[in-house]
Amino acid sequence: MKITFDAKRAFNNKTGLGNYSRSVITSISSILRDDQLFLATPKLNANIFNITKPNVKIIQPNNFQNHYYWRTKGINRQLEKLKIDIYHGLSNEIPLQIKTKSIVTIHDLLFLKYPQFYNYIDRKIYTMKSRFACKNATKIIATSQETKKDIINYFKIDEKKIQVIYQSCNQVFINHSTSHNYTEFTTKELNDPFILYVGSIEQRKNLIFLLKAINKIKDIKLICVGKKGQYYQKVKEFINNNQLNKKVKFLQIKNIEKLAHIYRQSRGLVYPSINEGFGIPIIEGMYSKIPVITSNKSIFKEVGGENSYYFQEDNLDSLIDQIKLIWYDSNARNQRIEKNFEYVHKFNEKKQESQIIKLYQEML
Repeated sequence: MKITFDAKRAFNNKTGLGNYSRSVITSISSILRDDQLFLATPKLNANIFNITKPNVKIIQPNNFQNHYYWRTKGINRQLEKLKIDIYHGLSNEIPLQIKTKSIVTIHDLLFLKYPQFYNYIDRKIYTMKSRFACKNATKIIATSQETKKDIINYFKIDEKKIQVIYQSCNQVFINHSTSHNYTEFTTKELNDPFILYVGSIEQRKNLIFLLKAINKIKDIKLICVGKKGQYYQKVKEFINNNQLNKKVKFLQIKNIEKLAHIYRQSRGLVYPSINEGFGIPIIEGMYSKIPVITSNKSIFKEVGGENSYYFQEDNLDSLIDQIKLIWYDSNARNQRIEKNFEYVHKFNEKKQESQIIKLYQEML
């Protein structure tokens, strides 16, 4: 087979879409060693992603091509010249006028479900690209049953065209390595018990709702890890107005092994997001053998299973009750952690890669 991946985000995005792209490319290239794989990207960033395998080649626009045009349409000429069998768009889009058989992975359609969290121009572009990809791709991968339902609902796509293939998380959360020494980091920020928030600091992630709960519980500390957006100013204002500076800390973590260590040191993860297409921190928490709290929306129950802790959406007292349950040791808490650890193995890279490869083979 000759397969081309849209690798823009693998090389240039450090967060969710980039992590997914790197996971798929790395795992599939290790299995399909006798097949030719091409990574299409307008820009390279070896500090984020660097892959050197004999069956993997990088394709880019020439010096005279507009990068945006090349990725959205101009690449078709190269695909045809290379006689590519399958093009895999890893992040909600495929090239316009593509003649090559194609798959698109759709992560979410939240820009349609929650338009208030996206500016007008971005919303229109995301909608156009996702609709085109869903209608014109040969097959669609949805990362959750919830996203599959949204694709059918918003774009009127035949469900037979869509396959749900769950994603996994970085191996450092799964391997539970203790070989690294974080003494210099741990003694200051992680000395006292804390609960953990992981996610971008943006309105949809609903951090202020969690801070309202922290404000009402004595002697509980919160550590937040995530990229700070414009919404961070509102978060900081809430913290200052409620004198929470000693209870809430923000950490900038560039080393993912340190982040995995922070997970395992915490009393549990609270994931208050209003909605997601999947919710990677939930499975990171379960693999880390800590309790996970999130809302009772269907997507979070799909990912979190029966033994995560769920608060009623928009119900502050319900969230407070769940935080109190995970804060103290108990047999029930330990049992939930162990059952979640057994359950979370359904989200694994091996299963993901085998299902994707089978889909490729069915398309030929």
